[in-house]
Amino acid sequence: MERYGDGKQPVSSDEVYLDIRRRILRLKLEPGQKISENQMAEEYGVSRSIIHSIFVRLNQLGLVAVYPQRGTYVTLIDLKYVENLLILRGAVEKEAVYELFERLDEEKRKALIEKLEANVEKQEQYRDEVEYNREFQKLDTEFHKTIIASVDRYCLVEMLAELMLHLSRWRNLDVALGHRMPILIQQHRSIISAMKTGDYIQVQMKIAEHLDTITEIRDRAMEVYPQYFTKE
Repeated sequence: MERYGDGKQPVSSDEVYLDIRRRILRLKLEPGQKISENQMAEEYGVSRSIIHSIFVRLNQLGLVAVYPQRGTYVTLIDLKYVENLLILRGAVEKEAVYELFERLDEEKRKALIEKLEANVEKQEQYRDEVEYNREFQKLDTEFHKTIIASVDRYCLVEMLAELMLHLSRWRNLDVALGHRMPILIQQHRSIISAMKTGDYIQVQMKIAEHLDTITEIRDRAMEVYPQYFTKE
């Protein structure tokens, strides 16, 4: 990894925090990996006290665990916890779908569909990517935000933002392991197609299928990366 400092502008503790968090979420710092204050202080060219405060923040998010006399470790992925978060996240979007069919007139729903279709067309350029490409991730987030924000409910997602970091980590593994980029794009198209029928229950079903990233790939993930997961 490229060191910070050494002729570059000093980085703030927030920048270091966000970069370490990014590395954890993108599995560059792997679940179960031991990390140390000395190691990170050297890599980023900052003091141990800054790294210590960052580890405290990451511990509060459940992304690292500190064990006295043993050290600090990136937490393992708890699939049951992820599964529950997916249910919670799905409930928010399903409620938004119900409301948009109840509250938005046909013209506004048509405009919403056009926005979603334009978004998916942009997603196509990332179809062959193996990893959960950062630019695709932005489009993916924007797709769902467009649906939820259409009825002014995106604040619910923002309330859950810290919890949903654990979904982000799982998603990065899920997409790479299952080569799922084409599947995600097709699922987005299926959501739009269901929306065009005017049947909100069909839309909710398509969203549930899209968000259920556990069922299909759980066994393979645990077989390929058994060291990444908590024991159930």
